[in-house]
Amino acid sequence: MTRFCVPSRSISTIASLGLITLAGIASPALAVIDCDKTPDAPLCTGEPRPRPKPKPVPAPVPPSPIVQQVLARSGQIQQTIDTAWSEFGKGVLAQQIKDELDGKRVGKIIKTIHLKNVSVNLRDLAVKEVKAGPGANQISVRLVAPRNNVNASANVFALPDPSYRVFFDLELDLTLSLDNSSSPIRVDTFNARSTNLDVRGSNLVGTVTQSIGDFFTGGGFSRNITARATQSITKEQLAANIRAIADRFSVFAGL
Repeated sequence: MTRFCVPSRSISTIASLGLITLAGIASPALAVIDCDKTPDAPLCTGEPRPRPKPKPVPAPVPPSPIVQQVLARSGQIQQTIDTAWSEFGKGVLAQQIKDELDGKRVGKIIKTIHLKNVSVNLRDLAVKEVKAGPGANQISVRLVAPRNNVNASANVFALPDPSYRVFFDLELDLTLSLDNSSSPIRVDTFNARSTNLDVRGSNLVGTVTQSIGDFFTGGGFSRNITARATQSITKEQLAANIRAIADRFSVFAGL
């Protein structure tokens, strides 16, 4: 009888291959793909696995007749927006910004920095966009007042009070619902935010400048404007003012 000597390392290798083969049979996920039989398999073609299909974008909701009729009166709408801003919105928002900032602690590095002597100057609207949607009875309004400014000084212990001027654009977004009832306007959403901020000052101290700049440019200013405005001006008050001015320009006359 002829004997064959198989090294122990070879026996180990053969055993490992046997286990892998059995595992592939037991688990299809570990099985070797036969590319001759399935040439279009992702691992055979070298292409990445197909991604899930994106959800279809819902079709826009057609505007209701009253929305179409109101939007057709673009001249009256522009007059209403300009008047509402100059007679109501500009003054109210300027006061809310002043109230929010006066005495505000803004320091993260130096904890005793407080703003004082705040004055606010809001400019006229440069952008007035009105469009239908998102709902059938809704219109979306976007307003932008550019290059507004806030003047303030900071109370800093043992340092000359630095004074600051912050330039910023103010963006307002509203969603209004319209109907033929006795109260034809309802404010559904209102948001205010500041963009394109530029902080300038005198008596500058590095850490103070950083703290002031972080507050105005880091999102805190925008959040506080929106929070203060939405808490102080109810949607019902805002809707009532818009309606009163819209009636002046006959926006809803005959609808």
